[in-house]
Amino acid sequence: MPTDNGVGTMLFALAGPADADNIGPAIWSVARDGTPVSVYVADAVVYRDLHTIWWRQECPNLTVVSVVPCGKRGQLRERIGRLRWNRWRLARALRRSNVRLVVMEWSEGIAHQSISPLRTVVRWLSADVFMQLQFVARDLGIPTAALPHGHSTKTTIIRSEHVRTEMAKHAGKLPFADRDSHAAYVFASEYHREVIVTNSSMSGANTKVWGSARFNDLWVERLYAEAPPANLPPLSESQRRRVLFFVPKWQNLVDRVATMELIAALGSEPQLQVVVRGHLRAGDAVLSVAETSLLGECNVVMVSDGVSSPSLIRASDVVVDVDSSIAFDAVLNGKPYVRPRYLQDSSVRTIWDELGGAHQTDSCASTVELLTRPTLEPAPRGAVFDDVVFGGPGEAVLARYRNELRALAKL
Repeated sequence: MPTDNGVGTMLFALAGPADADNIGPAIWSVARDGTPVSVYVADAVVYRDLHTIWWRQECPNLTVVSVVPCGKRGQLRERIGRLRWNRWRLARALRRSNVRLVVMEWSEGIAHQSISPLRTVVRWLSADVFMQLQFVARDLGIPTAALPHGHSTKTTIIRSEHVRTEMAKHAGKLPFADRDSHAAYVFASEYHREVIVTNSSMSGANTKVWGSARFNDLWVERLYAEAPPANLPPLSESQRRRVLFFVPKWQNLVDRVATMELIAALGSEPQLQVVVRGHLRAGDAVLSVAETSLLGECNVVMVSDGVSSPSLIRASDVVVDVDSSIAFDAVLNGKPYVRPRYLQDSSVRTIWDELGGAHQTDSCASTVELLTRPTLEPAPRGAVFDDVVFGGPGEAVLARYRNELRALAKL
């Protein structure tokens, strides 16, 4: 563990790749001026990558600490392994490092909880590291901040079966009251904050809107400049356009059959090279064996999780997606973005409906026709799009994250 620096440290806790993707820009913004920063990482791949990531050299006082579990969550070995991060040890580590603020994606909060004495003792010894950090921070009077990963394109809540079930259990609200744990719970946009607070049990008193640390012109430009080349087949003589298709998260009221039909139709077009990529949280957008077999019969390039989205977007001419925030990268890179809105339930409304920025199609035929046109330019977007969605210019957004986090830490 690092020793007391006498200045004050900001601690960031990352659960996995999604956290690292979203919170990495905030870490960079805080640490590049020399502020002492510790990063606790619970994922072996992320821990390894943070030692060689492109912005690491710009952050001289950055320390990366592995808190990788000993096994799969819930297994006996993993539960016993949590003893490494019992409350006494974590409290000692935070004191030695003079931690002044703990920042995490969110994890399970500790607000509004009433548990038995026995359960309290069990948690003291073996809660996971993210919950332990919150308890230790509370005991030591250290504020915590939540930077939830991702950025929503939706201006309404998606009432999937899971969401409807959870809301029915909790008087018509999503059970998010434990998110009141944090001194600041940060949203990238006001429309996303309004959707979540209106439809959940969180009080909203601690919510902030700072813009998007991940999706802004400054960070995306740097991120894409450092992205390694994608190893994709060259276009054939008949192909004039590479189309990158992100598999949607099926639970978000997406028509799975129609989606597969569209991918197959695009793959059958000789002038297109169709590259199919799953979501970062692959379980949400996994393809079945039958679906993979179907696409194998078409002219489709399947891409594994090992290839980064920035590498793929940079190598592509157009991006097709239904509701992922990765579409914002296409907009920021000046790439055409196509959203086949017919693939998602009509109850879902998005920022694309209000402010433009996407070519929205209403059938398989119209989508194929659009993507096979001789020329395809980015869709126009409203004058306020960048302010509403991204929070303004990236330099200002990342400075806001740095300044607001430093203020919470009293640094």
